[in-house]
Amino acid sequence: MNPELRASRSRFTRWVATLAPSVFSSVMATGIVGMGLLLSGFSALGQAFCILAGIMFLGLLTVLVLRVVRYPTAVQIDALNPALGFGFFTVVAASNVLALALAVLKLPGAALTALIFGTLIWLITTYAIPAGLVLHERPEPALTHANGSWFLWVVATQSVAGGLAHHTSFGAWAAMLALAIWLLGCALYLLTATLVTVRMIRYPNRAETLSPTYWIFMGSTAISVLTGSQLLGLANRGEIPNWLQANIAFTTLALLAIGLWFIPLLLVFGIWRHIIHRHPLSYETSLWAIVFPLGMLATACLSLGSIPDFSALFTLGQIVIWVAVASWVGTIALWVARIRHPA
Repeated sequence: MNPELRASRSRFTRWVATLAPSVFSSVMATGIVGMGLLLSGFSALGQAFCILAGIMFLGLLTVLVLRVVRYPTAVQIDALNPALGFGFFTVVAASNVLALALAVLKLPGAALTALIFGTLIWLITTYAIPAGLVLHERPEPALTHANGSWFLWVVATQSVAGGLAHHTSFGAWAAMLALAIWLLGCALYLLTATLVTVRMIRYPNRAETLSPTYWIFMGSTAISVLTGSQLLGLANRGEIPNWLQANIAFTTLALLAIGLWFIPLLLVFGIWRHIIHRHPLSYETSLWAIVFPLGMLATACLSLGSIPDFSALFTLGQIVIWVAVASWVGTIALWVARIRHPA
């Protein structure tokens, strides 16, 4: 066998064996940036991002299935690792974000397929990952490994709620189920924020562990706002009882305020990590955890801003979407540099 071909196969095998559970965050980021561009009126560019997200999703799903078949023990170890296990929720969120983008592109059949797949995976992971976290014996408390990736549980849950809110043609029960799951996601946010904050205060923070995943602190509020805006639209159309509308609006605005408040603090974390502690800025999968929250914040503002009472937010969304595009380009540039000059 050609030595170069053998080396290439060896690299691919190693990549499959060590595939990061959160690798689908790249699909989440690409898909939501595409959706934000579509809502901003940049149809051609938005469609290109959505198509790319679809291709990435199918490719990564193939690799994930291959890993599950060939390296089931490695998958199990990752799933039981408190620092990594919540990364599997990116499969759910990526599928459901793609479903929303496909719905905006007027591809209802493909959107419904992606939503059903994402929901089925959510039904498995939403119990399997927390159960493993609590029941698996380990030498130290699971809380010592809590990080920003734990918020992916919230993101995945809200993505299911958002997908259902987009498919109310199923009947009135779909709208109420979407509302119930959204409220569950809000409760999970409070739970997760408490656990992660306790970990950050109780245990030392190091440059290598204060990763970009903490941006999901903000990203999980942003997707909650996006779903909240969809629920407000349903309430305006009478598909959700009117008496709930004020409560949904209040919760949605509160989540938006929390998310916006977090941004300066997250920037401080980045300065502390890369400037004060001089942690090298190079490609890591967790960088997509910056792109996705920015894209989701933009999309949430654009969606909420389309409601007359919140129209001022539309302009904010039009600005933030280009920040998200710039961060996407920057992450791709770092990825290309990593490929060209591997460590």
